[in-house]
Amino acid sequence: MSRILEPLGHTEVRALLGELAQALAQGRDQGLHHAWLFSGPRGVGKFLTARWWAALLKCPQAGACEPACESCRLIANGVHPDVVEMAIPENKRSIGIDESRQLLQRLSLRPVRRGPRIGIVRDAGDMTIDAQNAMLKLLEEPPGFAVIVLVADNASSMLPTVRSRCRHLAFGTLDDADVEAILVSLGRGPEEAAAAAACAHGSAARAAAYDTDGLAEREATLLAYERVRNGEAEVDEVVQTLVARKESGYALGELLEWQLTKVRSSLGERAHEPCAALAAVLKRATGADTNALLQDAGRIHWTMTALARNANARLAIRDLLLNVRT
Repeated sequence: MSRILEPLGHTEVRALLGELAQALAQGRDQGLHHAWLFSGPRGVGKFLTARWWAALLKCPQAGACEPACESCRLIANGVHPDVVEMAIPENKRSIGIDESRQLLQRLSLRPVRRGPRIGIVRDAGDMTIDAQNAMLKLLEEPPGFAVIVLVADNASSMLPTVRSRCRHLAFGTLDDADVEAILVSLGRGPEEAAAAAACAHGSAARAAAYDTDGLAEREATLLAYERVRNGEAEVDEVVQTLVARKESGYALGELLEWQLTKVRSSLGERAHEPCAALAAVLKRATGADTNALLQDAGRIHWTMTALARNANARLAIRDLLLNVRT
């Protein structure tokens, strides 16, 4: 198969999926369960792995084609007639029952080419309860020629009745080397790719958002947070900095990742940080009070939850910063 579909990382997961594709090509499909749940952190390649597996299942050579055959090219471009991809529609915040029913209708049709008909639901964790319940009919009484893959950041976002009918594959974070390789393939220079990978906590999507300006903005935000924690900066000044980053979730996701990195440092785990000033903070966190660091992480998470419920951003963030001051 051409590298246009080859994901990086997740060696054990891909080995299992590859074995199932080979078995199907040889007429042995006993292990090919009809419903799968791929879950794990955002931006680690769950959807790309699902699309890669769809290509293996549909490829006349079970992925051995080089260069990519017509079937693999169609899947890479998202236009294969037997592979149905579904995501949150534009101008909507979730996948509703209408989209779920459309998927079920398309998967009920027999495939027009070799291999099964395949449905891939991106952002499955954002399906409404009604949409998930509608999906149960397919999961309980699947046609013998359909495979569905639900892709979610958090398995618990799916109904227990849905989870129980799926074979679950958990995805971990990517190695920094894999993230670097992805960024280099996208045209980043080696030094910038290495710096972005070190800040991305195993998420290629997060690393891709860290260009030179993004890395500088992250550094400034985290240092401002540390200064206010130590009483070296005015709270309202840092509130303004965070409120200005509304489009990136007020940067609270970055703050939470940073705080959890300090927790891991307090437990003796070494973390690479390209910014010297932030690396010094991590060094000081070694042997620090883990419970206190966890409490601050909990405060950040609580603030993120409050903002998701439309709390006043300026007041919620100001309250957070006042509570983390030492």
